[in-house]
Amino acid sequence: MGNINRTFLLGAGFSKAVADGPLMKELWCCIERAYKREKSRKDLNPEDKELRANWFNNLNNFIIRLEKEATSRFEKYDSDKISTEIKENLEYLITLIDLHLNGPNIRFEKKGSNIQPHSAIPWWFTSKTELERIRNIIQTYFYLVFVRLKGNILAKKFSKIINSSDKVITFNYDLVLEKALLSAGIWSPLDGYVGVSEFERDEDKKCLEKRNKCSILRIHKMHGSINWEPPSLRSIEKLRGRDYIVIVMDNRESNQLHFEGLLDRHPDKINPGYVGGYGPGCMLPSFIKPFERKEMYEIWQSAIKVMSETEELVIIGYSFRPEDSNAFLLLSMLPQKSEIILVDRNRKEVKKRLEIKGLKIVKTYKSLEDYLSDRNT
Repeated sequence: MGNINRTFLLGAGFSKAVADGPLMKELWCCIERAYKREKSRKDLNPEDKELRANWFNNLNNFIIRLEKEATSRFEKYDSDKISTEIKENLEYLITLIDLHLNGPNIRFEKKGSNIQPHSAIPWWFTSKTELERIRNIIQTYFYLVFVRLKGNILAKKFSKIINSSDKVITFNYDLVLEKALLSAGIWSPLDGYVGVSEFERDEDKKCLEKRNKCSILRIHKMHGSINWEPPSLRSIEKLRGRDYIVIVMDNRESNQLHFEGLLDRHPDKINPGYVGGYGPGCMLPSFIKPFERKEMYEIWQSAIKVMSETEELVIIGYSFRPEDSNAFLLLSMLPQKSEIILVDRNRKEVKKRLEIKGLKIVKTYKSLEDYLSDRNT
């Protein structure tokens, strides 16, 4: 097996298996639970506690308005209830937002006047400013959901089958994979990510270098990570020329470090508790990929090269929805002789999607547990 160029491609189904992470249709329910946790916090004064709660209400009200706009034309029909699936398909919502944020403008001309153009958003109830705000709220609540995930025994078992020569491509934001591979002794934040290598604090990087904690394996995080931070949140650093995404070691929600036992310092303590937003170095799961950051472009560029050299591709929990054009572009780089192993609870449906493209599926498993059991027999 060590002589085969093997690549693991991981989706939300992987995090579901190893940490009970949410699938896309379950994500809104997790966001609602995060909102309820914010409402019930005891470490904040009432004003601070309402901040994130109000953000959730803004997001929820925006979706309600969008649903009303979508269903109003059908109100004349005799129906007990009209509903949409927007909350079960946040990828669609985010794609809509990205499409309208990057759309055309309405321009006004009046002699002797200079009138600024207005975004040509065909929804009467919103604006570019609100769409940007809604996008930021989604990022914050994604963080609040994914930062809480903890790996189970399957995460540990999975880490034990990974070889140093394997390539790993993941579309997940959480850190469950990294923590499992760290425990297995083959991964570290130092040189552990494709495209992102600098740290928020220089002393963290120096500490890892001094302790020889260099990663054996490098992970492609195709949508970014909750422990990455873009320069827009570090304006002083940007002015100093540090215009790049950095690795953040502190978990501000728990006043702990993301990776325990790696550094010789204590986590930063935020009292009484952090109540701000998060704009991690991520691309939200949109079917439009705005490669605004060089780092994200480099990650995809490297992943495309990896796929072009892959002999065995193990897909775990990634559904390849028909509208997911970028993921299919990634698959198109596979050599014709590549063999695919598919691990998915909806394996028949996903297998059909891939085989219709001419891809060769050699084996399927309905669960990660079945795949790992087969590997150990």
